Amino acid sequence: MGAVELGVGFGSNFLNAVYAENRLILNNGSHRAYALRKLGITHVPCIVQHVSSRDELDVVASSEVCSNPDLYLQRPRPMMLRDYFDPKLHKVMPVHRRLRQVTVRFEVEEQDVPMP
Repeated sequence: MGAVELGVGFGSNFLNAVYAENRLILNNGSHRAYALRKLGITHVPCIVQHVSSRDELDVVASSEVCSNPDLYLQRPRPMMLRDYFDPKLHKVMPVHRRLRQVTVRFEVEEQDVPMP
């Protein structure tokens, strides 16, 4: 008899940022950052991954950053978190609440094979 343990949905709740070419890009957590800032919270934990070359972006950055690196790294004024609070630059849209159900399947297949 044996036991198998599967972790589903585990991860850090910290914000995640990439530091590349003297820019800090919020890679994951923009919705959390917005909600926390709106509540008046100005400091939260953030994991910062340092990237020494653009080739490393493919490993740690989001697909959007990887497909448009100049937009995030070369523009004189990139998008910033404070832009979320400018009514000219954002629009709050109503959405229907949803629950997400995750089904995990684990199968065991047993076979008898000849011993060497």
